Amino acid sequence: MKKSVIRSLMITLLVTLVISAPAAIFSAKKDTGPLRIMWWGSQTRHDRTLAVLDMFTKKTGIRFESEFYGFDDYIAKLNILIASGDAPDIMQLGGNFPTYIDHIEFLNKYIRSGKIDTKNTDKSFLGITTLDGKTIGLSSGTNAPAIAYDPELFKKAGVPLPTFKWTWDEWEKAVLAIHQKLGILGCSLTRADEFWALTTVVSQYGTKESLFLEPYRLKLNYKKDSYVADYLKMVQRVTKAGAYPNPAQMAEIKDIEGNPLVRGESAMAWLYSNQFVALSKAAKRPLALVCMPRRTKNGPLSQTIMSSQMFCISKTSKNKDAAAQFINFFANDVAANKILGGERGVPIMRHIREALSVNLTTPEKEVYSYLTNLGKEASTNILLDSPVQAQIRDIYIRLSEEVVLGRTAPDEAAKRFKSEAEEALKRYSASKK
Repeated sequence: MKKSVIRSLMITLLVTLVISAPAAIFSAKKDTGPLRIMWWGSQTRHDRTLAVLDMFTKKTGIRFESEFYGFDDYIAKLNILIASGDAPDIMQLGGNFPTYIDHIEFLNKYIRSGKIDTKNTDKSFLGITTLDGKTIGLSSGTNAPAIAYDPELFKKAGVPLPTFKWTWDEWEKAVLAIHQKLGILGCSLTRADEFWALTTVVSQYGTKESLFLEPYRLKLNYKKDSYVADYLKMVQRVTKAGAYPNPAQMAEIKDIEGNPLVRGESAMAWLYSNQFVALSKAAKRPLALVCMPRRTKNGPLSQTIMSSQMFCISKTSKNKDAAAQFINFFANDVAANKILGGERGVPIMRHIREALSVNLTTPEKEVYSYLTNLGKEASTNILLDSPVQAQIRDIYIRLSEEVVLGRTAPDEAAKRFKSEAEEALKRYSASKK
């Protein structure tokens, strides 16, 4: 009888221990770490990111081994780790991601399952980190080309303020009217900016053509030389009228703070959205942002948002689920993003932008508003540079200068541009065989 009682007590004790132990058992199963994570950036980025890692550890129990460097040292270290088969679980990548594409675990299954929540973003923001249907990462910050303008100068000239539906015809009329009424440039930019606009203009014809065959840009993708010729004719007209910078004036634009818009000598300036705060600070007056014009009111904008960088999961990681959990936290947690403060760029999640906008300066709010509006209809294509894009840009710059100086007709320049650009692309392809 005594043995039976003792046996019963022991069984009861064991059952009690098992029932009371699930948290410990669960904790052991969740011990996936530590997660190895690497990124590059400034000391500010390092400090803020480390604070967010600590927050995630306190919430989940998942620990980290972190490494952070300046960009060049980061790339050197990452290359060594990948070559030795020892890549970190999570690595930060930017426009350099094609180099590492074979070492990246795509996020599609985590997005489909809801482990990574993307309901608070738009397709255009997911598209900038998706290649051939495969989502490489979630952008940690975004940026986009834009036109900055001075609303007061538009009003003084009696010109309607630009909208997200304005056209190239309206842009040209505004540029000419502002110059005629105020004696200043209607818009100021560099020839390199002008080339970037051309890469978008061809796509606006709605023919499914584009300057380059996307996304790898190893071929041209248009038939009619008139796309480029018409663009050059517009540049020629506004330059001849004195409403647009001539080559000498363009050469004076060394940086965004030196743009004529800062001094009130131009009503508009071409820039990237992350330059707007510096531009506004230098101008010391209210400015605004608008997208580039389109060919027709209801035609495609074809403008693409760009990703500054993103966190990616290594294909060799043994902790992929935990890594996906962290990427979701990094993108969606409001408290974490208040610590990050948008240092990597404008966040892709609407609720994060709304939470951060409360403490933003007026120029910063303008950038957030601009990217939110742009995200509703921006192209969903990822933006990659052609391996010879700099060469093709220089071909355009040379021919555009010849046009505005009256040495070459726009139609002839357009033909030569296509011929020389195709030759540059062929040489590159041949070198890779």
